[in-house]
Amino acid sequence: MSVKTSVNIPDDIYNEARKLSDNFSSVVAEALTEYLRRKKVEKAMSSFGKWEKRDKSSAEIVKDMRKEDKRRYADRNR
Repeated sequence: MSVKTSVNIPDDIYNEARKLSDNFSSVVAEALTEYLRRKKVEKAMSSFGKWEKRDKSSAEIVKDMRKEDKRRYADRNR
């Protein structure tokens, strides 16, 4: 599935991209894919260390969340 859209791109960037490929849509899709991958990595990297200063372990936090919501999925203590 694909979406047809309109974007404004500076002429010099467009012309350079067209020199590299006749399929401009694939160039844009590849560029957006790489951009999204980089943003996900940046987000993950920025989250490292944020949980170091917590009072409870990850397992305790998840267990408490399940109690609050009264959910029993993946409850290994049944």
